[in-house]
Amino acid sequence: MGPIMDCNVHLWDQRDDPVFWLADRTLVLDMLGDYDSLPDVYRLGDYLAETDGHEVCGVVWSDAGAADPLHAAAWAQRQTEGHDIELWLVTLGDPASAGWPAFVRSFAELDGAAGVRVRLVAALGGGGGTAPADDERLRGHLGLLAEHGLTLTVECTGDQLGEVARLARALPRVRVVVDHFGWPTDLSDGGLRTHAAALKEVAALPNTATRIDAVGTVFGDWTVARVRPWLLSAVDAFGPQRCMLGSDLPIERLRGGFAHLYGAYDQIFAGCTPDELTALRHGAAAQWYGDGSAGVSPR
Repeated sequence: MGPIMDCNVHLWDQRDDPVFWLADRTLVLDMLGDYDSLPDVYRLGDYLAETDGHEVCGVVWSDAGAADPLHAAAWAQRQTEGHDIELWLVTLGDPASAGWPAFVRSFAELDGAAGVRVRLVAALGGGGGTAPADDERLRGHLGLLAEHGLTLTVECTGDQLGEVARLARALPRVRVVVDHFGWPTDLSDGGLRTHAAALKEVAALPNTATRIDAVGTVFGDWTVARVRPWLLSAVDAFGPQRCMLGSDLPIERLRGGFAHLYGAYDQIFAGCTPDELTALRHGAAAQWYGDGSAGVSPR
C-alpha cells in the first residue's frame, strides 16, 4: 500500500518531563477509560519496534502535554539518532501567553519544527468556549506561525468547528490543521450529519486540512463498520490531499494497536485511487507538516 507518514505519534519520558494526564492516571479516565497500561517511557525505538513490518518512513511527533514543551520537542528530535526515519515536531502552546512570541521563535529554531498545536478542548486544559478569531491579540500571536513557516493544529470538539472556520478565515496565511477530524462528540446518525456539515464549512477554506487519528479516543472500542462513515465524511469534506492518517500511538494501544488500526484504514479507503491513497498515507502529512508547500498563498 506504499509508505506511511504517521501524522500523530506521542513520544514521552515521564521521568524527565512529565505529561500531566499521565502523572495522574485518573484525569482523563472518562475520555480514555483505564489507561494504567500506557508506558511511562515511549521512545522512537519503541514506536519502530511496534510498527515493524510496516513501511513507516516518517512520523509527526505531537506533544501530549509535557511540563516543558520546548524541552520535550528537543528530546523528541534527538530520538532520530541511530534511526533512518523522518521526524517532524508539533509542540503544544498557549497563544494567550505573553511569552508566545519568544516560544514560537525558540521552537522554530529546532530541526524538524513543523507546527504548534493549541487546545480548545476544556477537559484538556484548553480555553473551551474561547474563540481566538474574536481576539485581535490572539490573532496576532497565531499569525506569527506563518512568519516562521509553522502549521497551526487545532484540537477542538465538533461543536467548536465553527470557531476553527472563523479562525482560518481570519488567518489566511496560516496553514490550519483540524486535529482528530474535529473530534465528534455526538456519535448518533444525526450527529454524523451535523459533523459532516461543520467539516465542510472548515474545508471550504483553502488553508485548512485535517488529521484522521485518535480513533480509539473518539469512539472507544470501535469497529470498522462503526467508524467508516465518519472517516469517509472527513475525506469527502477535505479531499484526500488535505487528509492525513495517523496512529495516535501509544494511546491507540488501548484499542488494538497499529496493525489493527492501519488494517482498518486499508478496508475503509479501499475504494480510493492509488494517488488518493498516497496522499492519505504519506503525501498530505509531508505537504502540510514536512516542507510547508500546502498551496496556501499569502494574501
